[in-house]
Amino acid sequence: MTAPRPRGAHRSRDLAKRATRDALLDAGLLEFAEHGLDTPSLDAICARAGYTRGAFYVHFRDRDDFLVAVAERALGRFVDAVIATGDQAHDLERSVTRFMTVVASAAAADARGRRRSGPLAGLQVHRLLEACARSDTIRTRVVGLVQVAVGRVAQAAAAGQSAHAVRRDVDPQQVAMVLVGAAIGILTANEIGMPIDFEAGRNTVLSMLAAPRASSR
Repeated sequence: MTAPRPRGAHRSRDLAKRATRDALLDAGLLEFAEHGLDTPSLDAICARAGYTRGAFYVHFRDRDDFLVAVAERALGRFVDAVIATGDQAHDLERSVTRFMTVVASAAAADARGRRRSGPLAGLQVHRLLEACARSDTIRTRVVGLVQVAVGRVAQAAAAGQSAHAVRRDVDPQQVAMVLVGAAIGILTANEIGMPIDFEAGRNTVLSMLAAPRASSR
């Protein structure tokens, strides 16, 4: 009879598997940022991560599955960085300001006129949309990721209404749909070099959503 494996051994194996997956995802982000979504080979990604193709297929079914996992990682980090949480979860103004600040920073060029990596850790939104157009699998899963972002923005908008910071006569879900759709458009426009007045955009969004101030009289 085989003796049961110690609990610590299972935990160590799980941590090792998680580290392998994280390394592959980070390598994918770097490769996609430098070479686009289509050019990097799985061999190049695995070599950059320091693992074999065998390790890759332990975690991902195929390239599309991997691409969506990379997108999920980048989008999750971006949403976490933009949307306020905790005691400031109602602060939609702060979220809008954060978003515009991050995209404006990414739009700035360095001394040689080159654009910095995008606000999604180098994962370009217009390239991701192209991938959605060619693959139903990618499209379905990316739509799911966007819906999660919409849900989080809707929660922030509803919390803002409860705190009397956001207008009460708007539907939080529809506000979230409009804001996330606008965010995708702004990110894409930025990536193709369209000039954007980020400060004016921020002020316009806030003027449309801000609750009227109570009269002091």
